[in-house]
Formats: sequence, C-alpha cells, structure tokens
Amino acid sequence: MSKRAVCKRCSKAASACICATIKSIDNQHFLHILQDPSEEKKAVGTARILDLSLTRSKISIGERFDADMFDLDNSYLVFPDESAIPAQQLLHSRDINSSTQFILLDGSWKKAYKLLMSNPFLQVLPKVSINVDQKSAYRIRKSPREDGLSTVEAGYYLLSQLEKSSEKFKPLLESFSYMIDYQISKMPPEIYQKHYLDKQEEQ
Repeated sequence: MSKRAVCKRCSKAASACICATIKSIDNQHFLHILQDPSEEKKAVGTARILDLSLTRSKISIGERFDADMFDLDNSYLVFPDESAIPAQQLLHSRDINSSTQFILLDGSWKKAYKLLMSNPFLQVLPKVSINVDQKSAYRIRKSPREDGLSTVEAGYYLLSQLEKSSEKFKPLLESFSYMIDYQISKMPPEIYQKHYLDKQEEQ
C-alpha cells in the first residue's frame, strides 16, 4: 500500500494542503512556539499556520527544552494566569522591544500544562494574557476550558493586540477557517453532528 502524499511545506496531506491560503505577515514581535510532540503531525494542528505566515517565528518540538535557547530577560510566556499582564498593557511598557520574544505552548490544555510543569524556566517568566472577544472557531477539537483557543487563534489575538491591528493578522484566521472547513467537508455529517455540534450545544 502506497503512503499518503504529504505536502513538504505545510506537513499536511496533499489533498488538505493549506499553502495556497498562506500569506506572509511581517510581525514586529518574535513568536516562539513550543510544540508537544503529539501535535507535530496532527491534521488539524494550527501552529504550522503561524510558522508559515509569520516572518518572525519558530517552532521547537519536544517535552523539555534548554533554557539557553531563550533570552529569558526579554521573554514572555503567553499563558492564562492571575499574575498575567494583558497584552494591550504591554504597549505602554518600555520592557518590550523588537527583540522581545513571546512564547506560545502548542498542545491540548493538558499537554500545554505539562510543558509548563516540565520546564521550570517557563514558570518564572512573566506571563501575558490576551483579550478574547469571541468563542474559539476550532469546531473540530474540544477544550475543557470555556476560553480555550487554538494556537493560531492565540497567536492572532496576541499579535493583533500588540500591534493594534487585527486586520493585518486576519489572514491567519482565514487559513485556519479553510483548514477547518476542509476537514468538516470530509467528515460524515452524522459524525460531525454527534461529536462536535451536539457537544457545542451542551456547553
């Protein structure tokens, strides 16, 4: 049996390739995505959208990372925490500049928390929160948190708020929407209804 063709650029099945939807975005602030290994080859993974679209981004895959990979004196962790500083508030801070690095954890809520606990240096970084004005559009993955977002949505909100321009980063959500619509189109309607639509109505 022949292996399924995979796009070498977006790492998705050739039939589900999202490359035609990707638009280059020159973001001001560097985004470093720490990805749990379980997310690397998922068909509905969204971190790749950020990495393909943003001129200043990087994905590192693993469960434990070397703190020397980061400029810890000039890095923030994007994570919901009582001590987190709202991203919009950082606009008025002299602590961020063009070399400031923002770290996103890519994985299910459980896996993201595990990444945090497995890397003590992340725990001591200043936390940043984002203001979300609508529910996640991630219609084919469920989050235990009401405010749960996909990685690409978190990146979109963070960068939009840091640069005060949601329009600039809108292509991220357009690529995301295309990917989700494609996956739903290949799913038997009754499966989507039972496992996703019904669950959304229960929430």
